[in-house]
Amino acid sequence: MYAKKFGYARISSNSQNLDRQITALREEGIDDRDIFIEKQSGKDFKRPVYRQLVDYVMREGDTLVINELERFGRNYTEIHNEWYYITKERKMDIKVLDMPLLDTTQNKDLLGTLISDLILTLLAYVAHRERVQKKELQTKGIIEARKRGVHMGRPRIQYPDNWDECYACWKSGEITAKEAMKRMGLKKDSFYRLVSENKIISSNGEE
Repeated sequence: MYAKKFGYARISSNSQNLDRQITALREEGIDDRDIFIEKQSGKDFKRPVYRQLVDYVMREGDTLVINELERFGRNYTEIHNEWYYITKERKMDIKVLDMPLLDTTQNKDLLGTLISDLILTLLAYVAHRERVQKKELQTKGIIEARKRGVHMGRPRIQYPDNWDECYACWKSGEITAKEAMKRMGLKKDSFYRLVSENKIISSNGEE
């Protein structure tokens, strides 16, 4: 059985257009019957069309062709793991059309493999930093909004008048959480939401 090329095109919603991806795959010489199309988020690789293609349709020596890395997936840690699965475990190739260095059909020597691995590792690091920075910005935004008295998320729970006293007793171990809830008239989820909020404020000098 000779090696084949298979194309994979993905969009996240019906408002996006597949034409550009399909045209690029056709220009790569891939028949329409070998182009697999999926309308699903790229947050992970638990996608039925993708899994059918990679796990059951493709064979050793075949090549998976995608237009851009984002169409392959959006979580770069998972991309790295999936890349290893395809190229090392299944012994198949991957070709990313808009990133010529990410083409395992070329430069199969040690240097070519090293370059490919380095690029994927770099992408994973960049994606990780972006996620961390985004989370940090979101946290800062929430804190600043609270300073201005802006409420976000669920309806605000008011701190009971005896919060400081009961919270201090609970933290020191003088009373149990159950007793603290009883004294303040709070349900369990409300109590721990206020505890979490208090920790965020305290860690940022808002006591």
